[in-house]
Order: sequence, then C-alpha cells, then structure tokens
Amino acid sequence: MKTMSKGTAWAVLIGVSLFLGVMIGWVAPLAFPPLAQVAQPIVCPGGELAHDVIREESPDEITYNSAFQCYRGDGATGEDVTANAIFAAIGVYSVIAFVLLFLIFARMRRAHAARLRAALRAIDAPGVVLEGRTVNMRAASLD
Repeated sequence: MKTMSKGTAWAVLIGVSLFLGVMIGWVAPLAFPPLAQVAQPIVCPGGELAHDVIREESPDEITYNSAFQCYRGDGATGEDVTANAIFAAIGVYSVIAFVLLFLIFARMRRAHAARLRAALRAIDAPGVVLEGRTVNMRAASLD
C-alpha cells in the first residue's frame, strides 16, 4: 500500500477545508442566510448584520439576490458589507473544517498505529511461524 507524503496530505487537508468553507460560507447562506452571521463580529463589530433579499423583475425572469447590510447606531443607514461578510464566513468555516478534519485524521492515524503495534507484537509472539508470505499463528498464545 502506497502512502501519501506529508506535504501532499497537508495540501489535501487544506484543499478540502477550503472547499468546505466555500460551500458553507458562500453557497449555503444563499439558501439559509443565518449561516453568514458568524461574520458579524469581523465585518460589523458593534453593529447589527442584517440580510436583505433584493428582488429584480424583468419581462423574462424574476431574480433574487442576497445582500448583507451593517447597521451601526439608531436609525443609521446600512453599509453594504456583502463581499466582506461572505469572505469572512468562508474563512471562519474553512478554519472550523480544517480543525475538525485534522482531529479526525489524527485519531485515525493513532488507531492505525495501535493496530500496527499489535500486529508486530503478535508476529514476535512465541509459536508464530512465518512461511513465505503466510503467518502461521496456530501454536501461538497472544496473552
């Protein structure tokens, strides 16, 4: 079995994390806008991040767009922070995905190493005979 180099593993981990961050931070808020609220402390500190749906109608079609506005203070005019909110949400969700995937892969690697150590102890046990590519363990006691 061929294993992946550490550099390739890190590149895959970062790539998958960025992909998940884009899907959750950019695409998902189009259907469920509260997902972008994680960006509020970054793009609108001390204010309120609000979601607006913009409906545009033409003779051929009706389109809906999402926009995020930052309201600071009472009766203030909202500042358009759509791009900043989306990029901040992508960053936050990418970091969360990276940490979770890293922890999952670290746990899998530890479990694999434990199984490998147990197999090596079993091969060194008395009564184990290597016959070519076959391990004969019939006379072995693994206690």
